[in-house]
Amino acid sequence: MGQTVEQIITRFDGGIAEDDRDTDSTKGSLIEHFDLPASKFKLVPNRSTETDENDGSTADGMKQYDVRHFKLGADGKLYGLGENGSGQPKVVSKADPTTGNWTLEATAEGNAAKINGSFGEWDNSGTREWWFMQGTNQLAKWAVGGSITNTAATLGSTIVTVAHPVAGTDGNFYTFYNNKVVRISSSASVTDDVITGIPNDMRITSVAPFGDYLAIGCAFGTSATATPAGISKVFIWDQVETATFNDVLDWGEGALRVLGNIDGHLVGVSDKYMSSALGLTKGSMVVRTWNGGTPNVHTEIVANQTVTLGRFIQDVVIKNNRMYWVASVPFDQSTSTESTFNLGIWGFGRKSEGSDFSLWIDYIEPDIDTSNYLISSFGAAGEYYFINHSNDGSIEKTDDTANFTHTSVYQTQILNHGNSALRKKPKGVTVYFDPLPTAGQVFLKYRKDEETSYTTIFTHTTDNSMSHSAINIESSGATFPDYNEIQYRIESTGGAEITGFKHQFELFDDDLYTHAIK
Repeated sequence: MGQTVEQIITRFDGGIAEDDRDTDSTKGSLIEHFDLPASKFKLVPNRSTETDENDGSTADGMKQYDVRHFKLGADGKLYGLGENGSGQPKVVSKADPTTGNWTLEATAEGNAAKINGSFGEWDNSGTREWWFMQGTNQLAKWAVGGSITNTAATLGSTIVTVAHPVAGTDGNFYTFYNNKVVRISSSASVTDDVITGIPNDMRITSVAPFGDYLAIGCAFGTSATATPAGISKVFIWDQVETATFNDVLDWGEGALRVLGNIDGHLVGVSDKYMSSALGLTKGSMVVRTWNGGTPNVHTEIVANQTVTLGRFIQDVVIKNNRMYWVASVPFDQSTSTESTFNLGIWGFGRKSEGSDFSLWIDYIEPDIDTSNYLISSFGAAGEYYFINHSNDGSIEKTDDTANFTHTSVYQTQILNHGNSALRKKPKGVTVYFDPLPTAGQVFLKYRKDEETSYTTIFTHTTDNSMSHSAINIESSGATFPDYNEIQYRIESTGGAEITGFKHQFELFDDDLYTHAIK
C-alpha cells in the first residue's frame, strides 16, 4: 500500500505559467476562452462568436471590404476601415454594434491605396472625424455624416510603416508613421515630425498614454517585414520637447508589438525571434512591465515552432483596465501544423488593484480557415469583439445571445508531487462547478509521462449538478494507469463554470536511493 495524497485546486487567477513545472497551483499550462479576471475562484467561459458580414444586401457582403481596426465611436456606432473595389480606403459602420447589418458610408471613400494599421477618431471643434493614411504620403480624414478630405496633410516622407493613433494628454491627437510623430490639434491643424529624436533605423509600432506623457514603442528595422531582432525601445515624451525625450527605456530583445497602460504600469509585448529562423524554433512572446526603474519580464512563453511573420499583429484593445492583443504562439501541444499554434486574443491584467497580473488566452475563433490560419485585425465595442480572419475578409463578433458553443480549456501544470521518479496511481478525481446549466458540459481528460495527447476520463452533463467524481476511466471502464507525472485537462461548453479540481492518488516509495538509505 502506498501513501494516499490529495490535492485540491480552487484558485485559477495565476494565468498561464512560463513553465509547466511551476508548482504554483493557481497557474495552468493552458487557459483559453475563459474570462480569467472575472473571478479568482472560478473559471467563467466566454461566449462563442457568430458571423457578422451582412452589408444589408447579402449575408456575406462585407467580406469584399476587408474591414479592419474595429472601434467604437463617440456616437455609439461601430466603425471600421474597409476598402473599395480599387483597394482604396472606405469607412464603414454599424448603428448597433451588437446586432443588425453594416452600413456602407456613401461619402467615406479615399482616392489612393489603403494603408492598414492607422485608424482613429478625433474631435475637430465639435465635428467627429476618422483619420487614416493612404497612398504614399497622404493623411486623410472623414467627417462622420459628412465628406472626406483626401489630403488633410501631405506628410514629409513616404509612408512605410504605421502605428495606431492616440489622443494625447495635452489636448492633441497623435498619429505615427515610420519613425515620425504627427500632431493634429483640436482644430485639425497638422504638424509633421514634431519630435525628431527617434533613430532612423527604428520604426514606431505602438503608442500608449502614460500619465502626462506618451510612451512611444519602437522596434529595430524600418520595414513592417523586418526580422524581429535587435533591441526595442520605448521613448517617454512629454509632448513638448522637440528633439530630446524625457526618458528612453530599453525594452529588450525582439520586436515590440503592442503597448498599453494597465493600472499605472506600462505593459509591452514583444516577438523575440518567434517569427524568425533566428529563434531556432524556440523564440518567445515576452510580456514586460514598467512603472519606474528598469522594465521587467513578467511572463515569457517560449515557442516550440517558428511562426509566420505577420501573425502577431499591432491591434491592441484596452478595456476594463486590461490589455488584449492577437498573437499566434506555438507551445504546449503545438505541432508544425499552424492551426495548433494557440492563435487567439491574448489578455493581460488582474482582477483588482493589489492582485497579481496574469496572462491568458481570452478568445479563440474556431471558424478560421486552417489553410489561411490568421487573424488580420480585431477590435472591440464594450464586451463585444470583432475579428477579421482567414485572409478573405471574414468577420466574426461576440454572440449577442448567451451561447457557449466554443470549448473553453484549462490544463493543470505537470503534477508529480515534487518527485517524478516516484510511482503514483490515481484513486479518484473530481471536478467542481457552479450548478450546471441546461446546455452545460464538463469534460475531464488526462495525459501522463511521455504521452502527447489526452485521454477522456468522463463527460458530465447533468443539469444543476455541482460536481462529478470518477474512480476509473469512465469513457472506457478501464482502471487508472500508474504514472510518474500527470496533467489534467478540463473542458467546458454550454456555459459550465468551473470552481475546482481535486485528485487523490497513492504514492509508492519505489526510489532505490530511499531504500538504500533505509
